[in-house]
Amino acid sequence: MAEEQVACLFCQVKNDSKLANCSHCGMALTQHHPEGKARLSFFAKAFWGIVIFCVVMMYLLPR
Repeated sequence: MAEEQVACLFCQVKNDSKLANCSHCGMALTQHHPEGKARLSFFAKAFWGIVIFCVVMMYLLPR
């Protein structure tokens, strides 16, 4: 059975999840790796907010 691996946030080397420090650079490994989903969710909300703002401004600004 394969061991679960965690990527180091600094050097991106995959390490065994049981290790406290990275085997390559020696930095502390996080137990809970930050998810990219939260950043993508914020980006999507900001993108659609800007799109709606632009459409409203195109309608409201004098021609």
